[in-house]
Order: sequence, then C-alpha cells, then structure tokens
Amino acid sequence: MNYTLNQLRIFLKVVQTESITKASEILHLTQPAVSIQLKNFQDQFEIPLTEVIGRRLYITDFGREIADAAEKILEEVNTIASKTEAYKGKLTGKLKISVVSTGKYVMPYFLVIFKTTYWYRIVAGCYQ
Repeated sequence: MNYTLNQLRIFLKVVQTESITKASEILHLTQPAVSIQLKNFQDQFEIPLTEVIGRRLYITDFGREIADAAEKILEEVNTIASKTEAYKGKLTGKLKISVVSTGKYVMPYFLVIFKTTYWYRIVAGCYQ
C-alpha cells in the first residue's frame, strides 16, 4: 500500500461531508482532483470504501473504519508537526474555545484582543 497523507486527508474529508463536491470546496481543490485522488486511494484496497447509488455517495462500513484510522494517523502527523515547531521555539497547538450561546456576542471582542496581541508573533515566527 502506497497511499499518501494527502490521500488520507482527502478521503477523510469526503467521508465527513459524504460528498466529493463539498470536500473539494472545503479543501480548495477541484472536484476532478478530489475524484482522482479518491479513486487512486480506493484502488489500493480490495474491498470498496465507497459506493455510488444514483447520484449519492455512500461510505461502506469498511470505508468508515479506514476513515477512523486515517483520522488517528493525521492527528499523529499534526502532533509531530507541533512538536517540531515547539522544539524550534515556536508557539504551537490548537486553540479551542467553548462558550454558552450568549457568549457569541462577547467572544469576538476577546478574540480581537488575542489576535492583535499574538497574531504578528504567530505569522512572523517571533516568539520569546
């Protein structure tokens, strides 16, 4: 098996959206590019990952299991990338924010402060 990380990302996005067109829009790729990568990825397995019935794309049970594995692989790849950046002295990681429904009115103001404080350092790579 010689699939690429890019094929894993594309397949995972297709599974999440259950649409090649929607996946292509999210990934900023053309629909034919996503279709080709999906076909190349699927050709590496003897068991089908997806089925097209009518105009709708269905993910097989095997395809869902492969998508779960792909998600774990991509998370580990992101962890490696973050650790690499951290060792180079850069600020890394994900920023997760949870707010109650009324917080959606206040949170943008706090995000502006965060962005103005840290964005330049994030983009320029200047961390102290």
